[in-house]
Amino acid sequence: MSNQSRRTFLRQAAFATAAASALPLSLRAQSTDKSAAAPSPVPAGLIDLHSHWFSPGAVELLSKRAKSPRFFKNERGEWSIERTPALAGAAPAGGFPVGRQWFDIDLRLKHLAEHGVAHQLISWPTTLGVDPTLESDEARPLWTVYNDELSGVVAKHHDRLSGVAALATVDPEWSAQELARAHDKLGLIGGVLPVNVFATLEGAKRFAPVFATAQKYKSHIYLHTGYGHASIPGQPPVVSHQDSAAQRSALDWAYQFAAATITFAFSGFLDAYPDVTVQIAQLGGVGAIGLVAEQVQIGAQRYGVIDVKSKFRNLYLDTGALGNGPEAVALSARVLGADRIVFGTDYAPNTSVVPVIDHLNASPLTPAERTAIFRDNARALLASKGVSVA
Repeated sequence: MSNQSRRTFLRQAAFATAAASALPLSLRAQSTDKSAAAPSPVPAGLIDLHSHWFSPGAVELLSKRAKSPRFFKNERGEWSIERTPALAGAAPAGGFPVGRQWFDIDLRLKHLAEHGVAHQLISWPTTLGVDPTLESDEARPLWTVYNDELSGVVAKHHDRLSGVAALATVDPEWSAQELARAHDKLGLIGGVLPVNVFATLEGAKRFAPVFATAQKYKSHIYLHTGYGHASIPGQPPVVSHQDSAAQRSALDWAYQFAAATITFAFSGFLDAYPDVTVQIAQLGGVGAIGLVAEQVQIGAQRYGVIDVKSKFRNLYLDTGALGNGPEAVALSARVLGADRIVFGTDYAPNTSVVPVIDHLNASPLTPAERTAIFRDNARALLASKGVSVA
């Protein structure tokens, strides 16, 4: 990395550090609603908008690769995955096993029913660093197979599952066509893309063809952890940390998600696509975006934004992965509105939905806010895409 890039990244990381460290104190100072202190019962019919699944055909195609990222069978005959460390974080030597929950739909549905989850949205996990390594001739057949097989699962369990199509960052024009196919022929409600391709307006503009199609179909676009193809400009630098790597990686992602959220909220990119909804994982930056939005609101004259909440009207922040901290959720609800937050568990890498349920139930939210996040916001969102959840 160049010295300039490193200095830029360190400044960005310093912002995220300050944001993260301020969270609990900020919340304690603002928490005056006594009704928010005691958790209420978890509402019935939870809706989980952040989960992942590996399809058989996609696994087979990736198992034929000679280098990472690839699937392979370990010595016990179980599928393991070898990720691209530079793009997906450090991974154990020889890869690591992926459990049944990644593949077994019946196991998934049984687990969801046991814990009160009525409906779940499925996507490809862009965290793996697959998309950045593929050129068009590799990406197109892989994502076509995945989307076809996801369509079959959703059709069979349409009352319990919905899906968004995997798209290729190397080829936005093809991705626009695939998004149209996802709506016209596959019964999917949108597409998933890695968050870092939207870290700047310059990068976002490369996906104008995708968003033009999304506007036509009123799509739901999901931004999940990950980098896109190297041809997409403006992505944050990849940093190899020499100390506290896991903790610094969490800090990196806090900045990266917040950067993409700012692109969608404040750059004007979404103005041409008023009927597209955008879901951003990790609470849009592990809660950091709530602090940024609060500062923009306080300094309205300085930042030129009078009504911050209106800038988030088509954005939804989910509680999956690193975005389910009770304090961060409550701050985001307080600053941006609880109607901007949806329940997400990151099921599949996570073997259970229970920890996120527990974290949200411990958050200092009002009972009405908790119900909205657990269920009502997602129900309204899915209804706008033609999906009815009882």
